[in-house]
Amino acid sequence: MAAGCTLSIILHLPHLRYTLCFSPTISPSGPLFFYDYIFYLSKIHEFLDTVLIILSNSIQRLTFLPVYHHAIVIIMCCLWLQTKQSLFPIALVTNASVHVIMYGYYLLCVMGLLPNFVVLVLMLYYNFTGFGCSGILGRCFNAVFNASLLTLFVNFHSEDYAKKKQG
Repeated sequence: MAAGCTLSIILHLPHLRYTLCFSPTISPSGPLFFYDYIFYLSKIHEFLDTVLIILSNSIQRLTFLPVYHHAIVIIMCCLWLQTKQSLFPIALVTNASVHVIMYGYYLLCVMGLLPNFVVLVLMLYYNFTGFGCSGILGRCFNAVFNASLLTLFVNFHSEDYAKKKQG
């Protein structure tokens, strides 16, 4: 998904600016919106997997973080589609890549990921310098959601580290 969306960004957009800031008149069609829809469907699959874990009485395998993430990310992806949200291609590539890094982190227990807000700053620059970007409401929702995920992940990591230190 990340590779396909990245190739679509490179091959199908006239200017990098369009990756960060869609025109308010953009049509929600073409390769980028195809990958957005596939991403949305994959998030429904992840949520159903979480529901099956809960229904199979294996709830002890879950923490609040994945349940919260899998429930809210469906709403976020729906907003991407409904509002033709600027910056979603970067968010999609980032999210898919973060999952690869996250599972690599779990496997190797040494990787970390620092947030990079450069693309958000560029999108806001384009929005407030007259170009106008679509999907700002969705972007605000994403910012709050991402901040909550970061807080939950830091809390999870801190508690896990404290348990290992005690044991």
